[in-house]
Amino acid sequence: MVKEKTKKKKKLGPGVCNFCGKKQPLCYICPNCGFTICQRCFIEHQKLFTQNGITWLCINCSSWHTL
Repeated sequence: MVKEKTKKKKKLGPGVCNFCGKKQPLCYICPNCGFTICQRCFIEHQKLFTQNGITWLCINCSSWHTL
């Protein structure tokens, strides 16, 4: 029996922020839907995305992820 390796989806990296629309070197990426938020927007609007600073809520698909 051969076990297939599943490729982990990226959770952090460069991308275009879906919140401000700018290309940023560090973004949080939702592995479920691909929603991308840059670190600057995340910090500025922290109350929308996190309550404890350890996990964040994807506002696109409503799933929780660790930082």
